[in-house]
Amino acid sequence: MKKLITALALATTIAVPIQAAPLAVQVHASSINDLAKQDSYGGVTYADNMLAQEGIKYNSFAENAIPYRNGKPEGIVIHETATPNATAHDEAIYFNREWKNIYAYVHAFVDKTGVIQMMSPDSGTWGAGPQANDRFIQVELCEENNAADFAKGVNNDAIYAAALLHHYGLQPDNAVHDGQGTIWSHHAVSQYLGGTDHTDPDGYFAKWGYTMDDFYNLVKYYYDNQNGTTADNNSTTNTPANKPSDKPATNKPAATLPKPTGTKTLMHDALVYDENGDTTSAATKTAGTKLTLYGYKTIAGRKYLQIGLNQFVVASNVDGKLRKVKHNAYLYNANGYRIGKGKLYRRTYIRTYGGRVKIAGHKYYQIDVNEFVKVGNF
Repeated sequence: MKKLITALALATTIAVPIQAAPLAVQVHASSINDLAKQDSYGGVTYADNMLAQEGIKYNSFAENAIPYRNGKPEGIVIHETATPNATAHDEAIYFNREWKNIYAYVHAFVDKTGVIQMMSPDSGTWGAGPQANDRFIQVELCEENNAADFAKGVNNDAIYAAALLHHYGLQPDNAVHDGQGTIWSHHAVSQYLGGTDHTDPDGYFAKWGYTMDDFYNLVKYYYDNQNGTTADNNSTTNTPANKPSDKPATNKPAATLPKPTGTKTLMHDALVYDENGDTTSAATKTAGTKLTLYGYKTIAGRKYLQIGLNQFVVASNVDGKLRKVKHNAYLYNANGYRIGKGKLYRRTYIRTYGGRVKIAGHKYYQIDVNEFVKVGNF
């Protein structure tokens, strides 16, 4: 994950090397935004709290924070990390440890599971060069390796950005074409303001057939629907402006796992949640994974299965639900292609797992590790 920091970048900019745009894949931006809107928001985790739970000292950036030239941020710069497979958790650990050596820091990292906020957006950081650092909030989007997770990442990024705009009384305005506005790419900063020469996140977005215009549309969609809420699921105590501190976390008895109740196969991809029902930084568990189970827990009216220390998955991804087939139904794989010539017959019952998934514009229920049936057949 080590960043290559040039002499020019020292104390001024995140090192995201300029790269040729990756080959485009057959994914349409409109479908990415449609996928994104089906995902739930992962919420905000504060770096100082996260690090305290892991026994790591939080190296506060507060003494180096840059006052905004107008007293508050004027917008948000969207970056991408250029470190494939590094999660927001990985990046937060790295930057907390190395920012004094690499002279780079941002307000938040975002991936498919949610947002990790490094410091309050009330002050500037070392993210996009001297022309931008005293004007904008800096947010880094982590690289994902499939379209579904990319959609989850930009969804979390857009919801967080929209809530920050509300929080600071800013209107969505796309700056990438004229250098005027509140939503900037790092590339736009390079083009219109100078002091940096990076072009992210354009190359990473292009890999998924996506652009900053598409991201702006997603931010605008959430901005119009948030009506002034904060970036953390409407919480009144965990808003974007709250400052992480160096205060140690309250001591609690060490958590222990109960006795295992058995093992089962996960039948539907599943996010990992904590005991409060919030998504964690753990990687998404994929269908087909063998899970050791430690019993059930109901959180906010929803049933979960414990799979580790403070780790839970939604129970329906393992247990499923019986549904009656009302039309003869063909089976499809995860790419939307029909499997063999077999079919399910009407009036029979079949167990489905997890929620509905969208494949190539159609909605399906999952019935096995790589078997799906169209929702309309139930």
